[in-house]
Amino acid sequence: LAQVAPARRDPFSAPVSPPPPAPLDTMPAVEAREIPVVGDSVVVVGNGLLEEIPARLQKAGMQPSAFVIVSDKTVFGHHGQRLEEAFKAAVASAAKPARVLQYIIEPGEASKSRAVKAAIEDYMLEQRCTRDTVVVALGGGVVGDLSGFLAATYMRGCPVVQIPTSVMAMVDSSVGGKTAINVPAGKNLIGAFHQPRFVFADMSLLKTLGQREVAEGLAESVKMGIIRDRELFELMETEAARMLELDPAVAARVIYDSIRHKADVVAIDEKETGLRATLNYGHTIGHAIEAVMSPHMLHGECVAIGCVLEADLAVRMGKLHADAVPRIRRCFESYHLPVAMPKLPEGKGLDDLMAKMAVDKKNAGGAIRCTIITGIGSSIDSPQPVPRDTMEAVLRDALAAPDVAEPELKRARC
Repeated sequence: LAQVAPARRDPFSAPVSPPPPAPLDTMPAVEAREIPVVGDSVVVVGNGLLEEIPARLQKAGMQPSAFVIVSDKTVFGHHGQRLEEAFKAAVASAAKPARVLQYIIEPGEASKSRAVKAAIEDYMLEQRCTRDTVVVALGGGVVGDLSGFLAATYMRGCPVVQIPTSVMAMVDSSVGGKTAINVPAGKNLIGAFHQPRFVFADMSLLKTLGQREVAEGLAESVKMGIIRDRELFELMETEAARMLELDPAVAARVIYDSIRHKADVVAIDEKETGLRATLNYGHTIGHAIEAVMSPHMLHGECVAIGCVLEADLAVRMGKLHADAVPRIRRCFESYHLPVAMPKLPEGKGLDDLMAKMAVDKKNAGGAIRCTIITGIGSSIDSPQPVPRDTMEAVLRDALAAPDVAEPELKRARC
């Protein structure tokens, strides 16, 4: 199947200024819009969708024997009761009765584990849930990844519906069917591809987030602009203040375009054999940093640093003009995201980062592979092998930089 990517220009030619994005006050109103992904998987983007979800599922012909809502304590406290009541009202009038069950986990990456997955499975078995049960994931990336993997394996597979409540989950992790748990060897190493029947991207659910959480999620939208959409990147360059406040007009455009691009890539390469792996730009280095800095740094913060350093890597490999690196750095900085290597914990250094990258899922034949960008808005269609000495040089220089940063330790408001 042919790989589709944005049109490219010579990365060493003089920058060309494209037409500016459409004025924000001319953008369409925020209303529910559907984005097809793979098969019957659909993303619905809009405002105020939460209480409509049960009726939408019924209209789509979903008539399970049970709905199991999986959420964490924080998110369920904000949104869970409204969703549960909407489900109970919908099933009360349905031709086929369904039970509405819930399983609430502790917030945080520690819950994305074998033990928590097994506990939910045991609960569902105790409740005599059958294969026609629908798992409803209400939460951020941890809840979504865990619930998706749970649904992929429970009785060899049952449907899952994703309701992302963080920017990160909305624009990235809930879309495309990648599910996983973390293990001691690394992040997201045990999992499955299992497409959600629906993803409901209800932007009104983002109102409870603190600015740090908003910013770390937007790192994925900046990343998407860098690898596939110059206009999206330029919009995020010029509208950082409005995006951080989740201004409805600009947020609707950024979130919709970010999801649309990911859906386009997933439709071409569902199982991440080539093109889809390019969506991991910034994640090779970013995941290594996250592995040694968690929980003090958020995923998107580590990805922002990874994007800057992997842009430097592309320059050193002769694929990217050096002028692009400071521009990428400034864009992330405008969202108050870190762009320099943090001070690693005592005893951690270059060897630890390289060891984490050695088990990255994009690797092949023992070689570290990275997404290589060739300009703002374009990248090579599949991850490329990176000379080990070049990667080590990038990290060594970053670790030795005089502006090496302390991690942001303040807790985000939920």
